[in-house]
Amino acid sequence: MDHDKYAIRKAIKEDCESIQRLIQELADYEKMPNGPQLDPKTLEQDGFGTRPFFEAFVAEEKESNQIVGFALYFFTYSTWQGKSLYMEDIYVQLQHRRKGVGLSLFRSVSQAALSENCVRLNFSVLNWNSPSIEFYKSLGASDLTEKEGWHCFRMNRTEIEQLAHHNA
Repeated sequence: MDHDKYAIRKAIKEDCESIQRLIQELADYEKMPNGPQLDPKTLEQDGFGTRPFFEAFVAEEKESNQIVGFALYFFTYSTWQGKSLYMEDIYVQLQHRRKGVGLSLFRSVSQAALSENCVRLNFSVLNWNSPSIEFYKSLGASDLTEKEGWHCFRMNRTEIEQLAHHNA
């Protein structure tokens, strides 16, 4: 990364508007423009409230002081190995790619994992996103669907409510 042009730092509450904007850009890139349902206020509460649910790093272009990328993560737990970190999103604006910004963000997330003595750093990638898949593999990441057959599942609010309120 060109350290004269970019800086990586921990996100602060005041970054939430920029992070939300970048989340929308990422959703547009992933062909899911209607996916994001969060506004900056929700990000502020969830990331910087009394019980933070996530942490993040931002990449800032020094000349303009604009946030051009982010990596958002949270800590999880593996019953097999212990402390883990899950990287929910990493994104760098197109015009700032291929300059080491994404690698620097990813490296910062890996350093956060090590500082908490995590044994795993997990994340998901859409199956059509070949450039990202190849990038992660070049860094030593394993495709768990290929290697171990794990598939990711999700339950949305409706399904959670149905499960939680179902009388056995």
